[in-house]
Amino acid sequence: MGRLIYVVLAGVAGAALLHIIIILAIPAYAERDAWTKINALGPTEFFHILPKDRPGGLTSANPFVRTAVCRFDIADRPARITASGLAYYWSLAIFDPGANEIYSMNDRTATEGKLDIAVVTPLQMIGYRKSLPDTLVDSVLIEFPGTTGYLVLRTITPDESWELIVREFLSSAECQSTDNG
Repeated sequence: MGRLIYVVLAGVAGAALLHIIIILAIPAYAERDAWTKINALGPTEFFHILPKDRPGGLTSANPFVRTAVCRFDIADRPARITASGLAYYWSLAIFDPGANEIYSMNDRTATEGKLDIAVVTPLQMIGYRKSLPDTLVDSVLIEFPGTTGYLVLRTITPDESWELIVREFLSSAECQSTDNG
């Protein structure tokens, strides 16, 4: 009987110690999520091109992929995302602050391969269904369930000769509030 009590007490003490360690570790891991790292990149409504290698930060680790990230806030006005120029291949994904993917598309699914979307709230979408501004006629309207999130734009660089072309494409990308809200 004494051995059973010893085992139970040891288990309870071990569980308590494990819980204390987890609680103390939470702040260190809370600063490692994607949303926190994206906020640290800089201003909202601006595509930040990620470097190939940056210890502890967001990177474009694949040597053939170039990545740009933009944080947006559509509480007052929709966000319009466009890019021009040549890209071997591009893809765009929209995420909420919890890193849940809400929408994705690529140049193969976009109209004429062009990147032109507007991210809107459900209420803004109702307004657009009644009267769509001429400037958004060719845009793909994406209804976003929240008001803040981020976009990840990726391009492929099949070889070194594409590096400048891809950089120009990412530099042309815009992620701005639209006046037509």
